[in-house]
Amino acid sequence: MIAQYALYLIGLVLITAMLFELRSGKIPNWLTLVPFVVFIAVAATVEDRSTLLWQLLLAVAVFAVGLLLFAFVGFGAGAVKLMSGLALFVPVSEALTATAIFVASVFLTGFVVIQARKFIGNEESNWHVLRGKSTPMSVPLAMAGLGSFFVF
Repeated sequence: MIAQYALYLIGLVLITAMLFELRSGKIPNWLTLVPFVVFIAVAATVEDRSTLLWQLLLAVAVFAVGLLLFAFVGFGAGAVKLMSGLALFVPVSEALTATAIFVASVFLTGFVVIQARKFIGNEESNWHVLRGKSTPMSVPLAMAGLGSFFVF
């Protein structure tokens, strides 16, 4: 029963992370922990755990790539943890689709954020996205996750 509602909970986590990062520039650690806790709950309640092993391996690979992005590109640590937790729920068959959505969303988000800062951004804004110099990675992660869960 938990497994059938897990994607909705992870979708809610993605939207919440996006709002936190847009507002404060950070994704809270407690929020990045939720997908891992939900995955453990799903693993404890499903009968066939063979597909979960592939999800776990995918998440480990995503975490390794995320660490490289963190070290060399400036990807935030919260985004790396959120991306790894998201990989636990994206079906392996949808991994390439989710990656393509993520990459396209990075460029789209960057463009929209630059335009928003140009027209309505200022240093006194309460929203980090309008005063900061970084692009929020939770937005492309949310688009990739929600797209692979509910659209494709």
